[in-house]
Amino acid sequence: MDEQTYFKERLEDQISWLESKSGWNQKRYKRMRTAVIVLSVSLPFATGFISESNYGIVLKIGVGLAGVVIAILEGLQSLNKYQENWIAYRASAENLKREKMLYLTQVGDYAQTEEAFKRFVMKIEMILNHQDQNWQQYIRKNNSEA
Repeated sequence: MDEQTYFKERLEDQISWLESKSGWNQKRYKRMRTAVIVLSVSLPFATGFISESNYGIVLKIGVGLAGVVIAILEGLQSLNKYQENWIAYRASAENLKREKMLYLTQVGDYAQTEEAFKRFVMKIEMILNHQDQNWQQYIRKNNSEA
């Protein structure tokens, strides 16, 4: 595989995928955390009106449902690890971009060497392999806990 093909079909493809997954996990995490925060601070406020209101039963049901939603959101966050995935994907994407810049500017391990492209490919594949190993460990851990 030549340099241009590797950049396009492997490197850029992986950077794009990692950035996309990082962004998706970040949005999911922030939305869930925002909902938990809003619901959590609303509970004490709402319970203060239960006995004084003509809508006491409605408020009791609302407070109970808010508690259930908080528990569900926290459980989903714990199960799916949105924050951890966001950070891991972002770190991998940034590592790939860093290596790309070092290679393109021919500095560090890539300075004045005929083996620069081979070294570059090895580093990129090590970063991607590390990402794959983390994913496999996560899957094994979740399967053993189930």
